[in-house]
This record gives sequence, structure tokens and C-alpha cells, in this order.
Amino acid sequence: MDQIYTNLKKYGKVKINESLAKHTTFKFGGSVKYFILIDKTDKLIKVLQFLREENVEFIILGGGSNVLWGDETFDGVVIKIANQEIKLLENNVLLVDAGCVTVAVARESVKLGLTGFEWGIGIPGTIGGAVHGNAGAMGGDMSTNLLKVEVFRQGEILELNNKECEFVYRDSAFKHNNDVVLRVWLQLQKSTIKSKDLMKKALENIQYRNSTQPQGFASSGCIFKNVSVEKWKKENGEDIPELFVGKLVISAGWMIEQSGAKGDKVGQAQVSEKHGNFIINLGGATFVDVKNLIEEIKEKVYNKFKINLEEEVQEIDL
Repeated sequence: MDQIYTNLKKYGKVKINESLAKHTTFKFGGSVKYFILIDKTDKLIKVLQFLREENVEFIILGGGSNVLWGDETFDGVVIKIANQEIKLLENNVLLVDAGCVTVAVARESVKLGLTGFEWGIGIPGTIGGAVHGNAGAMGGDMSTNLLKVEVFRQGEILELNNKECEFVYRDSAFKHNNDVVLRVWLQLQKSTIKSKDLMKKALENIQYRNSTQPQGFASSGCIFKNVSVEKWKKENGEDIPELFVGKLVISAGWMIEQSGAKGDKVGQAQVSEKHGNFIINLGGATFVDVKNLIEEIKEKVYNKFKINLEEEVQEIDL
């Protein structure tokens, strides 16, 4: 085998010419020359150093949700981050590895009698990915919990505070730079109610999400960002729809449904009949199918509301 493969084998489980469809929640995507799963932070750092020194292109993968992978072959390395240690520190702070599954972190926080992260119990993917996209639900998001984050940047290990992450709605600095999230410090609070009652509340959140979102189909989660009231006023110019008066955002799913795009299909990709902001894979959908359907949705919403929807899902065009 070649030098890259030999070196990668020192740090994790390596596969050659691996299909990315196996590792994404949308169940499509091209292949990658080298795929490595790394479960320890120190090994992850060493791999990142090696790839940087050898000038080898790489892409980071967490849980595989909220991404659109291209159908082409990537002649580089995909690193699946699977470091999963959680530590309880002083002052109700959790130190969490980037590869920890967000749902698992939420459950662990509840077991420890901590509150503030219950919203994460229904979020797919990993903590690293959640930081990357400032994931959120039920009124909470990463920006409200993150105290600081450890990243790999151009050969250095840095700690960034919340402000330096440049969080905005479903976005952060990490969507626009090459930093790799290694570990995260989450600031939580001691709960005044019992853990079992916290868990009950969290499970109610899951039940609500499951009742309003498509089940049994491959998807990436929400495709578009909700629209801020400010954006609505600027681009649409009309009064806020009555359903959203007093709220900060207008549901992208509602706008998609009102535009008539609900149920639309391109190839084997379809706008969910259950929730307009989900595209589901009916079996055999491709990157091109989904991209074309996204453009069709955006056009219909613009024609109806004069609003330019912005994608929440991140495109990785190989």
C-alpha cells in the first residue's frame, strides 16, 4: 500500500474507495479514496498534522446529517470523527469530544441532573457538527450553551470563546474557515427538578419532532433556514403572516407548503408530505436530484413571497 494508507493505519480504521452513501443520513454520495474513523482526540490531531505536512486534501465528517455529498469520487481523505468522551467539570460544565452524538450528550446531561441542553435530545449528528452549524431546536441552540471550543487550525491547537465562534442563526465561523473542532465546553445549570422529570420533558420534545417530521425515509434534516422577521420585511415588504406575529422567524417549511412545493419530486427526491422543509430520499436519489429540487423549491417560494430562501444544509460538491 502507499505511504498515505500506511500512515493513516497508525491512527484509526482505514477503508479504501469507500462509498459515502454508507455514512450520510441522506444515503447518497460518491466515494472517497481514503476513509478513516478516529476515536481518540490525540490520534485525530496527529492525523491532521500528517495530512497538513503532506499537503493531502481532507474533509471532516461527523454524523453525516445536514450535508449534501456530491456524487463524484473524492481523491483525498474523509475523516469520520468518533472521539466520544464526556467529562463533568466544576460549575456544571461538560467537556465533550467533538465526535459525541448530540443526543447522547443531551441524555447524559439530564442523567447528571443538569438542564439547558434538553433541546439537543432530538438533534441528529455530532457535537462537532452541531457547533459547525449552530444547530438548535425548541428554542435552544449551541450558541446558548457553548463556553469555549478547542480547534485545530493550521497546525496549532487553539481555544476559542463563544464570541470568537461568530455564531448567528444556523451558522458559525466554522462554516467559512478550515478549523477542525476537537472538543467543546458546554455551560449548563443544575436542575431544580428530578432527572426523571427532565428526561420526561426531553422525550416529549422528541415525540413532538417525530410527529411533525417524516419518519422512515432517508433525509438530511431541514434543508432551509427559517426566515427572520427582518428578512421578511426587507424582501417581502408585507405584514408578517398572522401565524408568526410576535415570533422572531417565519417557518421555511410553512412558506414551502404555501408555495405549492409540498410533495414535488425530482427523480427519487421528494419534498416531504409531512413537513415542507424536508426532502426525502425515496430510494436511489442522487446529489443532482436533490440540488435540482432545492432550486425548484426556491423558485416557487420566491414567486409566492419574493423571499430568497437560504440553505441550512451544507453542500459538499466532490
